[in-house]
Amino acid sequence: MNPLQLHSAGATVAHTSPFAALEVPMDTGMLASELRETWVQPLYFGIHKAAAQDFLVGNAHCITVELISQLLANFDWRSRTVGAYLVAVSDKAELTTWIDRLLLRSDVCYAGAAYCFALAAINSEESIAFLEEYLSYYLSQTELWFDQAHAMAALSYLDDVNGTARAAHYGEEWASFVANKTNWNLEESIARFKESMIKLQNIRSRIALNDAL
Repeated sequence: MNPLQLHSAGATVAHTSPFAALEVPMDTGMLASELRETWVQPLYFGIHKAAAQDFLVGNAHCITVELISQLLANFDWRSRTVGAYLVAVSDKAELTTWIDRLLLRSDVCYAGAAYCFALAAINSEESIAFLEEYLSYYLSQTELWFDQAHAMAALSYLDDVNGTARAAHYGEEWASFVANKTNWNLEESIARFKESMIKLQNIRSRIALNDAL
């Protein structure tokens, strides 16, 4: 991919990390137009709007591991974001490691929030440990303004759900990380994350109701 293509795909920040060697399926070609028009365009801006939620409910029966795999493999923040949303909606826990590796590698910007969303939706010991692994490294990288707030919000949300206090272990690291980031507000990030999870729960409930009819 040339520099313009990389920038368009979301690879806007060059960085080195111990996770660069993690293997993930990678397709740097153009995503098939059918997938782009059917799945990416309606969803990549988020699932907070009613139209996106209705789309997911109406097309839930089409969400397969094969479909998600094509979206996650494509080297573009839009398709990977949508792939992560579909993991969350369909609770495809078998894709947890793939989502984690994409988050740890952080090859493209903008998609990390959806990765954290998917890991929180899965809510397994494995997915929680992956969020902790991300925070353990990226909170120490104060020059990288990545998805630390999303990961902290996801972990805090899971603490509420599971009756744990794992996010508290990162309190000092978070304070150091945001010392030069005056606009970063963890409470606001947590509130937005909880709102997103409520929307996800509503989507899942509507899908379950349709399946029962």
